[in-house]
This record gives sequence, C-alpha cells and structure tokens, in this order.
Amino acid sequence: MAPEVISKSPYGTEVDVWSMGIMVVEMVDGEPPYFSETPVAAMKRLRDEPAPTVRNISQISPVLKDFLDRMLTRDPLERASATDLLEHPFLLQSGSPQCLVPLVEQYRKRIGHYC
Repeated sequence: MAPEVISKSPYGTEVDVWSMGIMVVEMVDGEPPYFSETPVAAMKRLRDEPAPTVRNISQISPVLKDFLDRMLTRDPLERASATDLLEHPFLLQSGSPQCLVPLVEQYRKRIGHYC
C-alpha cells in the first residue's frame, strides 16, 4: 500500500506505480517488505520510514535499482509515471514476451498436466 493511501491523503494512479515497485521487491526477495510484521506495523513503516527496497541490494543490477527507486519514491508527484517507466532502460533491455513461452512449457512438463 502506498504511503499516501495509508495516510488517507488524496491519491491517483501513482499508487499503482508504487504497488508495482513493491511487487518487484517481492519478486526479488521472495516475499513483500515487512512480511514478518503485523499488518498495522508494516503499514506504519510504509507510511513513516524511507521506501523499502530489496534486502540484498548487491543482488540487483544498477538499472533495476534505478527502476525500483523511480517507482518507490515517497512523494507521488516525484514518482515515475507508467509512461516514464515504459521508457526506462530496465524495460527497454527486456526481451520479447515470446521468450517466456519455452520457460512456461518447460515448467508445465516438470509439474505435469495440472497447469
């Protein structure tokens, strides 16, 4: 949840950009920030402390760190827009979605027909 939502401040689509940043942190770390804390404690930290980031920052590339920093900017007026992020080098270096097809097929073969 974005800090402005927790603070009950007016908000717009910038909260979705924040949420995507949190999702990227979750993808890198395997769990969302403050996962081991109570929901109230996690919300207080999101509202009052600097933005969360991945636990082991040396694990990620500088371009991914910048991408995260642009999404997890506390001030929604300074936070990157979705349009800005579509032009970010992290997304521009990505491959075609078609590159995922072999990975999904490999996964399906490994777990059986349950997919």
